[in-house]
Amino acid sequence: MEILSYGGLPNGMAMEDFYEGISHPRNSTLMRVFLNIGLTEHTGHGVPTIIRKYGKGAFEISDNYIKCKIPFDEKVLELSNKNVGINVGINVGLNKTEKTILGLLLVNPDETADDLSVKVGVTKRTIERSLASLREKGRIERIGSKKSGSRVVIK
Repeated sequence: MEILSYGGLPNGMAMEDFYEGISHPRNSTLMRVFLNIGLTEHTGHGVPTIIRKYGKGAFEISDNYIKCKIPFDEKVLELSNKNVGINVGINVGLNKTEKTILGLLLVNPDETADDLSVKVGVTKRTIERSLASLREKGRIERIGSKKSGSRVVIK
């Protein structure tokens, strides 16, 4: 698994501070919102936990990004080779059109139904039905107005 965070280390943060798990969010207001609704924690133990398990080599840090590469363990690889657990996650219980729409919305949440219909190769009405189904299943949420808003992938 590879996790990419654009922007590198926050200004004034030393690499050793990062490795020790000192938290310095880029957007403290957004961090407080996520903290208050339970989407994140403020303990700073994630990086040290990764380093204990995989070493500092799991991280690649540049001025433009921080990349973390976490290898699958043997048990996960063994299960995937047996085709067990491959469909676990965000796409469970979705049809092909819904899966494709989710993938496109992850890349660009501002996609319109017209744009999606062209990219997916189905009618606009099929896209509208699929978007309604994804909302009902709790997989997407509309943020903002119909005209200028966007969709956010929830799960």
